[in-house]
Amino acid sequence: MEKEVKKKIVVGVCGSVAAIETPRIIREFVRNGIDVECVMTDSARKIINENVLEWASGNKVIVELTGAVEHVRLCGIDGEASLLLICPATANTISKIANGIDDTTVTTFASTALGSEIPVVVCPAMHYSIYNNPFVIQNVKKLKDEGVIFIEPKIEENKAKLNTKRVVEKVMEIIKKNEDKIK
Repeated sequence: MEKEVKKKIVVGVCGSVAAIETPRIIREFVRNGIDVECVMTDSARKIINENVLEWASGNKVIVELTGAVEHVRLCGIDGEASLLLICPATANTISKIANGIDDTTVTTFASTALGSEIPVVVCPAMHYSIYNNPFVIQNVKKLKDEGVIFIEPKIEENKAKLNTKRVVEKVMEIIKKNEDKIK
């Protein structure tokens, strides 16, 4: 009997102005038959309202962790999600994850996903001077060495910007690759 392929991803949204691009990315996943659940940091909520992400995904947005242990239900061992996408990812969140700091909704989801060995995909978006910081570079390398997948930003106007088309393509490719492994 074939195991059913999970087609649910969690999108973690951090406090980069690039968060305004996230609804467009989520809508593309939904159009491709992917169920999307979103989790936001408090900083992200200062840039984009969770109602927009609820509209884009069709699911209630997680803005705080509750007794329902949402992070375990979705990204824990045998959880519902097949992938965690952190998009956009700030230098702060990247550095926290790389150093085992778990103090926001998104870092808790990342800690859980990494411990459950589900794919974690990170899409940095920030000013280039921050992205080029040697400590951020070290933290990116540290995460890559542990198997975290990075979708590199496009560098324009001294900014490391989300490449929304590439994000959708790469995540769909990863889902398809995992689907082939299960079959």
